Amino acid sequence: MSAIGGVINFSGEPVDPELLTELGRSLDAYGPDGGFDVRRIAVGMVHRAFHTNRESRRERQPLVQHDGLMLAWDGRLDNREELMSLLFDDLRNDEKDGCIVIQAYKKWGTNFLNRLIGDFAFSLWDPTLKTLFLGRDPVGARLLFYVLTGDRLVWSSRLESLLQLPDQTLEIEDEYLAGYFTNRLAEGVTPYKNIYAVPAGNFLSARTGKITLQRFWSLDPGKEIRYRTDREYEEHFVQLFSEAVRARLRVDGPVWSDLSGGLDSSSIVCVADEILKRETVQAHCLETVSAVFDQSPQSDERRFIRLVEEKRGRMGHHFLESEYPMSLDHTSQDLRAVPNSLEMWSAYHQGVRRAMRKRGARVLLCGIGGDELLTAALDPAPELSDLLVQGKLRALHQRLQVWSLALKQPFLQVLWNNAVVPALPRRLRGWSRRHELEKRLALFEPCFVKRFNLRDRLLGPVDCFGFKSPSTRSQSIAFASLSGVISSGHLLTWDPIEITYPFTHRPLIEFLQAIPATQWIRPGETRSLMRRALKEYLPPQIATRKGKGSPAQATLRAAAREWPRMRALLEQPLACARGYVNRNALKTLLDQPDFERNPSALLLIRLSCLELWLRDLEQRQAHVGSRKAEVDVSPGITNNGRARVAQVYS
Repeated sequence: MSAIGGVINFSGEPVDPELLTELGRSLDAYGPDGGFDVRRIAVGMVHRAFHTNRESRRERQPLVQHDGLMLAWDGRLDNREELMSLLFDDLRNDEKDGCIVIQAYKKWGTNFLNRLIGDFAFSLWDPTLKTLFLGRDPVGARLLFYVLTGDRLVWSSRLESLLQLPDQTLEIEDEYLAGYFTNRLAEGVTPYKNIYAVPAGNFLSARTGKITLQRFWSLDPGKEIRYRTDREYEEHFVQLFSEAVRARLRVDGPVWSDLSGGLDSSSIVCVADEILKRETVQAHCLETVSAVFDQSPQSDERRFIRLVEEKRGRMGHHFLESEYPMSLDHTSQDLRAVPNSLEMWSAYHQGVRRAMRKRGARVLLCGIGGDELLTAALDPAPELSDLLVQGKLRALHQRLQVWSLALKQPFLQVLWNNAVVPALPRRLRGWSRRHELEKRLALFEPCFVKRFNLRDRLLGPVDCFGFKSPSTRSQSIAFASLSGVISSGHLLTWDPIEITYPFTHRPLIEFLQAIPATQWIRPGETRSLMRRALKEYLPPQIATRKGKGSPAQATLRAAAREWPRMRALLEQPLACARGYVNRNALKTLLDQPDFERNPSALLLIRLSCLELWLRDLEQRQAHVGSRKAEVDVSPGITNNGRARVAQVYS
């Protein structure tokens, strides 16, 4: 994925060319295919290219139109043909994604965003309206951050670029840490005060220093899809899922895909294989990459990985746990922009990126999203709680009997846990988990708990789209949780590659939200629709497998191995000194870690990653302070660096 950035002075003063140059340089590593800096009096944009398809290689960005419209685009349009047919007279055979986007804006104004399907982030300057627009796709697969200082707004694909601005303070935003501790990050918040992320599915408009955010896409509570037969649902699913995978094969080179042996990654690989065999796409081959836990039997999925490899007649790349061990890098010289709980997996992610680079691959397909959107848990709550709320008591009684047998649980227990409790208001549902919640809250300082309402946050995400039934609310919440995971950008911490998620294809998300809950899950069968629809694509043993391996055992073993260093790190933690974590509660946890039998010890990994970030931040704060002191002593010293490449428009 390419990198974009820019500066606008609302006062009308010309953009400082040195500032724009430095912003571009900070993005060079994320755009190895070159790029340009464009300056038009009070507005400047930078683009650093990371080409993945033929069309992008013919494009020079930022794009500047004769009427002054300026666009920096980082994205992949999945409905290009549809848009090109609607904009045929305006495009004049220009098929580049950026040109399609500009013409769509000219035709429909900001409503054009509803018409874009794909992963994207962009900045667009309209001189007629004297307005800057920043936008991000509905899931947040591409990153975009901004900071407003006085009359100047600076934005960038990378948070690191904004952290290195000469006048940027590095104060912690406690709101972010409250979300980090509870796995519920607030939209638009970063770990730093005054630096924000454009929320997924939103666009920002900035005019004369005033900033407004507006959601351009939402799940539709009024949309329902009802077919007469299962077969119709299955055919629709296959059509949309194939469309999602096909769009991500618009790559002029090899494509890589995660392969864990589970349903999600196996489905992507097997459907992609069929598309490559039967259709003409830009990608010329698909290679798979698997994390193999050769030292952790409960996590080892090689048997299922081999089934897919045998079906496609091609071995994938195996990254063994013994060769790429999970560990915390206490001596990393890289800037830790955010606390990242995936840091334990650094060796694996860096290894994958090196191997991809060696093979000339830039795009990785990822199965994240299947668990959330297709219901991985054998939980009858969506069906049963709907029947209860709708007052269909006879049908509820019949289905309770069926589910009681399937779950091997007493009738009344299923009624309470899977029909009554899910139908209760959110806070009452939390009351049923009060002992678990209080145990988790005991780790934190009471004033921090109260100030950021951690008790409510631990209840999980809320439905922000206005759904009425328990099943549709749960699906909406699952989408919000998924978007939070992807839009955090934690998987983009390492060397640049493009990671894309077929399960987040917008039409597929909208379809899954609109179908009945009985299509998602049935007695004894999770992911019912997916299994039925893709049974001809998948190896039978995978299509019918009941569960899947978990990396939990491998992670816990790694935590036990890392424990001496983790303990030393957490003996005098900044998380306690700054008033987030209760020292006595942490001491109890440190004295009684049980990595084999107590998965809650995984919290220590999360705390360790936070501590590494806090210490890194403390060093950067000290460096910024000393740099400012030098400037105060020698006010005449300036940076005389020059732009590597620049286009200037008067």
